[in-house]
Amino acid sequence: MKFTKSSAKERTTAKWAGGTTTQLAIFPAGTEYTKFNFLFRLSTATVEVPESTFTFMPGVKRHLMILDGALDIDHKGRYKKHLPKFGYDVFDGEWPTTAKGEVTDFNLMVREKSEGKLQAIALRDREEETIEFRSKIKYSGVYLLSGAIRVIAGNNSTEMKTGDFLFCDHENEEQIMHMQATAHSEVILATIEL
Repeated sequence: MKFTKSSAKERTTAKWAGGTTTQLAIFPAGTEYTKFNFLFRLSTATVEVPESTFTFMPGVKRHLMILDGALDIDHKGRYKKHLPKFGYDVFDGEWPTTAKGEVTDFNLMVREKSEGKLQAIALRDREEETIEFRSKIKYSGVYLLSGAIRVIAGNNSTEMKTGDFLFCDHENEEQIMHMQATAHSEVILATIEL
């Protein structure tokens, strides 16, 4: 498994109508979010207005998880859902969608045949977590919302602190990851199948 780590200060944040968006990873490299030519994109975002309208994204499946605050999301003519911290919703980017609430969220966008999933993991100080990935998973992302952890996969290991993001290329090799917390930690794990 190949690791690429980034810290919060290394990322670029852009404005959208209701707040900001910060890209963590996009694949393939060189593709652009605004051109919708990516297979998947991972990002965090803020919603800084009481009521917001989601951007129309043709051909994109959206995975949304709340990191801070709470959101009442309304997919017009489909369903409404209350999302507290770590609340999770998956929806079509073409659906007319509005929301109420000021939040920070984590996003996974997938296109074409790509599939994905988000998971929140809470670790107590000195607690360990072992993750066994399905063979179909080609990439994963580890976002450390709070705390401090060590991530180990095969011969690779790295230390992470709050705000760090680890992009993992599974390279059809090691499918087991170990997380060791050195403080109470909140982790978001994204997995992607191509």
